[in-house]
Amino acid sequence: MEFSDRVKGYLENPLNTSVRTKFLTLTEQAIIKNTLKNKVFFKFYGGYKNSELKRAVIYKDSDPYIICFKILYNEKYLSLTHQNILGTLLSLSITKESIGDILANENVFFITSELKEYIINEFTKINNVSIELIEINSFGLERKIDLEMNSFTLSSLRLDSIVSKITKKSRVLASEMILNDLVKVNHLIVNKNTKSINEEDVISIRKYGRFIIKDTKNTSKKG
Repeated sequence: MEFSDRVKGYLENPLNTSVRTKFLTLTEQAIIKNTLKNKVFFKFYGGYKNSELKRAVIYKDSDPYIICFKILYNEKYLSLTHQNILGTLLSLSITKESIGDILANENVFFITSELKEYIINEFTKINNVSIELIEINSFGLERKIDLEMNSFTLSSLRLDSIVSKITKKSRVLASEMILNDLVKVNHLIVNKNTKSINEEDVISIRKYGRFIIKDTKNTSKKG
């Protein structure tokens, strides 16, 4: 079943008890927002401030059941990276949807609490180096986002015009990228070249990255 169809099911068959999802991508979170907003209660939790991957609690507010583990290890024999933490977790036959954000610089990762005991018992080595896990309170942790500022002169705030400027491709090639599902606006695929973009909209372009539209009020002498 497609994720969007599953979310629509929450409208058609509301339950009395809360439902907790696995960790959701930004696209999945956007689908829930667009489908359930002002219709069914929902709330997102990622375990710490500015988290990207989040679980959703639907129908009733309740504990999201997220565990934060800190990895203790001998730095002489191991250097932690997002890749080797995620790779080792996946090698334990854990689905990616059960794993939240990984903060390699902080030596921490988030996991659904349903897997707590399994993780403690099975996640004991990374790259054949022994590790120890301790459960910590994630209060005070924050995902830091580094932004690079760029400015462009555009004739309009149409999506194809903005994509063309960002990618440094022609308007025709930018339109092809949009029609081929390579562009998202606010984490949802958009196929309309002429879509008007607003401040604070997030544009994601495959292989180019993610861009937040900021000040659009400045105009040239030609308008």
